Amino acid sequence: MKRIIYSLTILLLTGLYACGLKTAKETGLQFTTEVSKLPDTLNWKPIGFAKELINQKEMVVVISGGSNPIPLDKWDEFTPSFPYTKNIDRHLLFQKTAFYRSPQTEVSCKGSNCIKQREYKNYSWVEMAKPICVDFVGGKTNLLKPEKGHLVIKTIQKCQVVMFTDSIFQLTDNQGNYYVMHATETGKPDTTASLPDGWALQKVFLNAPLVISPFGGGNECYYNIIGDCLGQGYHQYIFSDTVYPTRKK
Repeated sequence: MKRIIYSLTILLLTGLYACGLKTAKETGLQFTTEVSKLPDTLNWKPIGFAKELINQKEMVVVISGGSNPIPLDKWDEFTPSFPYTKNIDRHLLFQKTAFYRSPQTEVSCKGSNCIKQREYKNYSWVEMAKPICVDFVGGKTNLLKPEKGHLVIKTIQKCQVVMFTDSIFQLTDNQGNYYVMHATETGKPDTTASLPDGWALQKVFLNAPLVISPFGGGNECYYNIIGDCLGQGYHQYIFSDTVYPTRKK
């Protein structure tokens, strides 16, 4: 059984702070779809319980860590106040992960300089991710639970790598873009999700581990995260163009 952990993705879906996000066009976002440079060594960890907070004012996700992380036995009773709120539970489908630097840090950073720490309520927290924009497939819809036949695409900055080792649930728009399901609400992937015309979802068995890295090159760590009508989340790992958003042809 997959363990339930606190996950960044569900907060991007809830719209607790995503409601203030603009579209990629409105923000002027454009990034190269080349894989970002990774450290020479990645510290892979199995999926476990992560204690995360969202700062709704600064639009940043922080995770317990650093010099004085909150103990697990203190987490349930810990009550943040605005602009912070706790993340909520998700079932993750990947097997390993490696977080290597905070957003908006230099790719050439070394050691502790790669991690931005902050103090909150006498504990230390590490800056993990930052939402950038939100777009819709099939028309504007609810960010938490898109209507049937609709999808929500959130672009975030997160310098983290994930690994799938056995099989994946692969989503495609049949235009050359591919996504892999990384989280569900129920713990059981459902391939019957109602999708926009031309989209397809299927289970694919892997011949070798699938490692998904962020995109953008240089200092950037962009991910596109899709949400469907069943609350399932996907990471984009193959792009149809050399830039995102795709250039009109």
